[in-house]
Amino acid sequence: MDWALAVIRGIGYGLFLGMMSFGPAFFALIQVGMQGGKKAGWRMATGIFLADLVVALACFYGLAGLFSTPWFQLVFSGFAASGILFMGVRGFVVKYRNFIENLQKPMNPNANLLQGFIVNLMNPFVILLWVGILGAISVGHDSAIDHEYTILVEMMSILLTVFTLDLGKVYLSDYIGKKLNLRIYYYFNKYVGLLLVLIGVYYAYHFVKLLISQVPALFQ
Repeated sequence: MDWALAVIRGIGYGLFLGMMSFGPAFFALIQVGMQGGKKAGWRMATGIFLADLVVALACFYGLAGLFSTPWFQLVFSGFAASGILFMGVRGFVVKYRNFIENLQKPMNPNANLLQGFIVNLMNPFVILLWVGILGAISVGHDSAIDHEYTILVEMMSILLTVFTLDLGKVYLSDYIGKKLNLRIYYYFNKYVGLLLVLIGVYYAYHFVKLLISQVPALFQ
């Protein structure tokens, strides 16, 4: 019975997260699904899933404390801000002719998988999210082995539900991509680039905020 309840709770959490997640990985997934079709989107969704899996398992096996330290958040947010800003600026400033040329080039399957993994892993809030999720689903469980496995089942149910929703986003973006002409798709690509820039600026703000808070510790 505990296993069934864990699966049901996990699906509920997963549906909520899948519907409310609008980070860099979401926009990149829609972009790739429109440009490269379902196969490219599937590969990227798999990369996003693997990044979530790595972070979730790391938190489950005791690294949540490390992820919550100010120094880790400082270094990671700086890295994330730089990476997301680079991706956003590159997508926003691309010329129409270069965009069309890139659109006609075949996509590297391994690049799609790696891009999904890196883009999702670069999001500092993914780590904070899974630290919070593991804390929330652990409430009411003691340290017994069977309860640890129940938590793991609930966690995997969340991951698989979010992954299923991401695959649905791929189908939707592929359908929309086939309906748009190249000029409209070009401006959509610039819009996604601008959104990534704004997200990168937001991460950069948190990096500067953390940096300022940590400066006094350097002189103690």
